[in-house]
Amino acid sequence: MPSTTPSPKPTRNVFSALERLAALILLLPGAAFGAEPLKFPSIPPTSPAEAEKAFHTLHGFHMDLLAAEPMVASPVAMAYDEDGHAFVAEMVDYPYTDKAHHKANQENPTDAPIGRIRMLFDDDGDGKFDRSTIFAEGLSWPTGIACWKGGIIVTATPDVWYFKDTKGDGHADARQKLFTGLRKFNVQAVMNNPVWGLDNRLYISGGSNGGEIRNLMHPELKPLSLRRADLRLDPRNNLLELVSGGARFGNGRDDWGNRFLCNIRNPAQHIAIESRYLARNPYLPVVSALTDVAESGDQLPVYRVSPPEAWRELRAKRWSADSTVTAHMPRSELVGSGVVTSSSGITVYRGDAYPAEFYGNLIVADCAGNLFYRLKTRPDGVTFKASRVDGKQELCAGRDIWFRPVNFVNAPDGCLHVCDMYREVIEHPWSLPDDIHAALDLERGRDRGRLYRLAPPGFQPRPAPHLSKASTAELVALLAHPNAWHRDTAHRLLFERQDQSAVPALREMMSKNQNPLARLQALWSLEGLGALNETDIVAATHDSDEHMRRAAVLLAEPRLKESESLRMAVMHLTDDAALGVRYQVALSLGEVPDAAAKPLAALASHEVADSWMRTAILSSAGAHTAEVAAAVLRGADSPDAATFLRDAGGVIGGEAKADICRAFLDLLAGEAAAHASSAEAGALGLAKGLARHSQSPTTFASPAAQDWLRAVSAKAQSGALAAKASVEQRTESVALLALADFSAMQSLAGKLLQPSQPEPVCVAFIQSLRDKRDPGVATLLLTAWPALTPGAREAAVGVFTSRKEWLEPLIVAVEKQQIHPAELSPAARAALQRFPDVALRERAGKLFVAAGSRQDAITRYQPVLTMHGDATKGHEVYRAICSTCHRKGDEGRDIGPNLATVGAWSPEQLLTNILDPNREVAPNFMLYAVELKDGRALAGIIAAETETGVTLKSLDGTEQSFARTEIASLKATGTSPMPEGLEGAVNMQQMADLVAFLRDAP
Repeated sequence: MPSTTPSPKPTRNVFSALERLAALILLLPGAAFGAEPLKFPSIPPTSPAEAEKAFHTLHGFHMDLLAAEPMVASPVAMAYDEDGHAFVAEMVDYPYTDKAHHKANQENPTDAPIGRIRMLFDDDGDGKFDRSTIFAEGLSWPTGIACWKGGIIVTATPDVWYFKDTKGDGHADARQKLFTGLRKFNVQAVMNNPVWGLDNRLYISGGSNGGEIRNLMHPELKPLSLRRADLRLDPRNNLLELVSGGARFGNGRDDWGNRFLCNIRNPAQHIAIESRYLARNPYLPVVSALTDVAESGDQLPVYRVSPPEAWRELRAKRWSADSTVTAHMPRSELVGSGVVTSSSGITVYRGDAYPAEFYGNLIVADCAGNLFYRLKTRPDGVTFKASRVDGKQELCAGRDIWFRPVNFVNAPDGCLHVCDMYREVIEHPWSLPDDIHAALDLERGRDRGRLYRLAPPGFQPRPAPHLSKASTAELVALLAHPNAWHRDTAHRLLFERQDQSAVPALREMMSKNQNPLARLQALWSLEGLGALNETDIVAATHDSDEHMRRAAVLLAEPRLKESESLRMAVMHLTDDAALGVRYQVALSLGEVPDAAAKPLAALASHEVADSWMRTAILSSAGAHTAEVAAAVLRGADSPDAATFLRDAGGVIGGEAKADICRAFLDLLAGEAAAHASSAEAGALGLAKGLARHSQSPTTFASPAAQDWLRAVSAKAQSGALAAKASVEQRTESVALLALADFSAMQSLAGKLLQPSQPEPVCVAFIQSLRDKRDPGVATLLLTAWPALTPGAREAAVGVFTSRKEWLEPLIVAVEKQQIHPAELSPAARAALQRFPDVALRERAGKLFVAAGSRQDAITRYQPVLTMHGDATKGHEVYRAICSTCHRKGDEGRDIGPNLATVGAWSPEQLLTNILDPNREVAPNFMLYAVELKDGRALAGIIAAETETGVTLKSLDGTEQSFARTEIASLKATGTSPMPEGLEGAVNMQQMADLVAFLRDAP
């Protein structure tokens, strides 16, 4: 049931009627665009004495205040040492310390390092803190703490530190900088939240600022280049490495070692594969190592109970008054309230104080909404799905707008403890229009902060732990404790002490304890002590719990090359009942590819339905990819098998080893009679892979394989023209034209590029020209242009803009008015104006120059706001102008943001964003320009990225993957795919109609 605690007095925590009226007056155009400085009502903070009354909680839970200012200020992360003392990272320098000189979208070196680490003590044992000391100070952006050997490791961009109090006075007298070089750019995209893994390593969320990290303990090492990744630290030798990750603020681990991240509009992401596996094969189809386990997007609902801030409503009402603002603000932040804008602090609840149904829930904060909520996970193949638990209510929502929950920790008392940064405004300064930014004090409250315990009904604190004095035997016993803090702390202390007397007890626990969590911690503790042997690992492969078996495979992985017994034990698990175990087997066998061909083939023969399993198998197959593919080819001729063969062919073609390509083609030709679809898919993948090297399958084919390729090409040409076949069948035939030469394509063009043909067939044919490096491609498309449908023209522009020698003829045609500028969609114009070649880009820019400034256009189109719009007619405008990039309902493409939720936006918001699309660009919809070493140039948004490759979604909606070795340059344009100057193609009435349609329900 919801908490029934009364609200604080309205005068302290909500706007009065007069204040609200004053705030709403600011929404009037004169106030929004006038010269007078903006003013917002100041909302007073709630006193600590009244703080606990300001929450709406569910299920009888309550928020217990553990500490408040002046004992703590701006807390963003928290860790408990082995004796229950709390260390808190105080990010008092958020978001800056020098507002007068702060500039958006750049580093700000004048900011002072005033961050701190606070140590808090519970002297009377009542479960609340009584005093604190400043443990360490002079830090920049401290965002994470991990205990280690009586001290703490602290992440504080640009540095990683180690602090220790050797005198016992609560102040760190030992201070060592371990690493430096992380980029101090976006204050919300810094490294954060180090957490201990089962493998006795610290996993640090890397954020997205990147940097060149120098190891100050090992200056002989080259700097580590961080882009979008996380970090793994071995504190024994201070060696740092990159691992999969790269989200924003939060880093949670479950009992079994699965890591979860969150990323603003992505409340819960699971790291499904580690980057070291992807790095083995640069020609794998590129996948993101992160997968959304919960719904994500710009308009996910949250259910705040606090009033929306006046400045937030103003920003949402008029979007931005200042056309010079270049900040890339997520659209969700420019809606007044009620949506996810600031996912942070993701934590897996692993305590023993809550009801059983809470265990394993993901807890996520939305600090802009003054709330946090929970998600329940369930298995979904080798990863998870997560869904909201509490309907249209939140586990905890504050009525005080100063309540800013940003992080959580599983505490010694079995509860979640909450870091409340407690600020009047938590917003990033770069997401605020200049005039609003000037009117707000983003530093107000930096001297305030709260720590809470989310306590269940009837909760009674347990005595503080004193594990520093626990014996080794007692620590081993704690590995079976129901509270994860005790298990994890004992695990860490055993690792720190390296007391070999623990080994017999650990082996006994691993073999006899009925609790699989205890057995798992014991297994990894043996590894941490250097005592794990082959017998232990083999025994674990026979454990009744699948997580133990999976861990055994992972622990066997680095030993597989040297140990036949471990290889046999791991290979025995290829038919394990648990998918997760088979997945780890597929990944780990890549360490011994020569011995792994047969077991990988066995896995592939029945695992191709799962995309992660396909990736795992291909990452491990190496030189034996063709052998593994043969096992799939000789099985059922299914769509999943065809997908695997296509991917395998792409890998083989990407490597372009003549003998392997020849053998693969012979295999395909030999099996084609019985497995036609899979064989053809393999050939198609091979052709795509070889196209990277300007080569063709016929170059490597034996006479028999050449005959088969010609037959497939002839079949594809016939199938492409088969009027009685389904559109899907004809499109599949067109895809196989990759195996035909350009002369065959020329003969087909006159028949397929006609309005009488289904548009998907035309589009597929045009896209198949992309790999035909013939100068005649441009001529063919220009000849067909007058008959092309809008979708086909979009695809044609995608081909034109992929090569300099193809683009110039298109620009010439527009310059000579053979093609009118209005015939090119906004996405097509954007592609021409973003082309890497400066001369061609400037020529294109002159053809589509926007008339006047964006603010002038917005002002000129203000009458639209009072005009009656016809949604039906607006639908036609949408189809012609917007659907090339945006989806609404079942129509359009997912290049720009989905428009399903913009119905809640005001007409002013819609008008501003249509006419000034670059005013704010969400990072995941930013346009990138890519130049390839083979001369191609493309533009699009990044659909996926790994250490070894990038997937680009082009402006025609197609996705193409490239190995990083193929890329000459990859640059963010800082702009949206949507070009400026749309007013040249849409008059005021059409704009009014479009706005009416977009505001209609999906």
